[in-house]
Amino acid sequence: MNVVDKNLLFAYFANATTPLQKRLIEEWLQVPDNQEQFYAWLVEWEYRHPSYQPDAETPLRQFVQHMETSLPEASDEQVVADENVPVSSPFQIQYGWLAAASVAVLLLVGWFNRDAVRYQTYQTAFGETRTVQLVDGSFVTLNANSALRVPRFGFGSGLRQVWLTGEAYFSVRHQLDNQRFVVQTTRGFDVVVHGTEFTVSTFAHRARVMLRTGKVQVNYAAGASRKQLMLRPGDLIKLDQPAKPRLQHHVDPQAFVAFANHRFSFDNMTLAEFGQLLTDTYGLRVEIPDPVVARRTLVGTFRADSADELLLIVSELFDLDVARQGNTVRLTERD
Repeated sequence: MNVVDKNLLFAYFANATTPLQKRLIEEWLQVPDNQEQFYAWLVEWEYRHPSYQPDAETPLRQFVQHMETSLPEASDEQVVADENVPVSSPFQIQYGWLAAASVAVLLLVGWFNRDAVRYQTYQTAFGETRTVQLVDGSFVTLNANSALRVPRFGFGSGLRQVWLTGEAYFSVRHQLDNQRFVVQTTRGFDVVVHGTEFTVSTFAHRARVMLRTGKVQVNYAAGASRKQLMLRPGDLIKLDQPAKPRLQHHVDPQAFVAFANHRFSFDNMTLAEFGQLLTDTYGLRVEIPDPVVARRTLVGTFRADSADELLLIVSELFDLDVARQGNTVRLTERD
């Protein structure tokens, strides 16, 4: 049985495959995980053929414009028939491997959304953390239930720009040309970095930026205008209400990176807020019927590798009964 492996795709990138092999690759690319493997091998193939120096933006932009304005819709039969014709497009010859590979992938998978080619997304599931190294040498540790979108083929000469949903700890590598690193969020604020270590949270009930070392500028919405605030090491800005930021000085940085080691740090966190933490981190729905119990506060740092371990710790601290059914947890006082 024929399979798509690295050698076959390397031949494909070099335009040395048969129509039958291309059809096999087309079927293989219907699986989302295979699409990511395709890009990984594409980058590896490029590294082995350094004679190509592509301009990523220009060919992608021109290809999308070409597809939108002049290319008629083609059936599967038309695509197969066209594969028998040697490729000699000036567009492909001029712009090299990236344009050719991008065009092929768009036609094979039916993608006409440029973002699917330009960006890669790193994601974590509930209860999972993950550390990724970016192409500039920076490291990002994603908390549970989080996602980071980055340019698939490097940052280029402009801004180093990424998009965060959820929470992450950043260790940004300084560039000799002082190229800025910008974290965009969906919570109405963004972070402009100048080589530093910091944590950004964009959860629905926990929007904040904590600076550990270096310097960052936080841009946030204030009515119809945008304002800026420069943070110093040890500063924490809370942006749950972006127009009314709250700034704290001299916070403990370790408390905001504890999640990287499956530790939870509580500084007078109410049990109601703890319930929201379980929602963000583990996808649980927490019910606390008694408002007096919901206002009790947690203090301290605890290690837990699962939601059940964390619930056991809290139940022992407050003498609570924990009733869990599926993803719903109910906390009540013990009789």
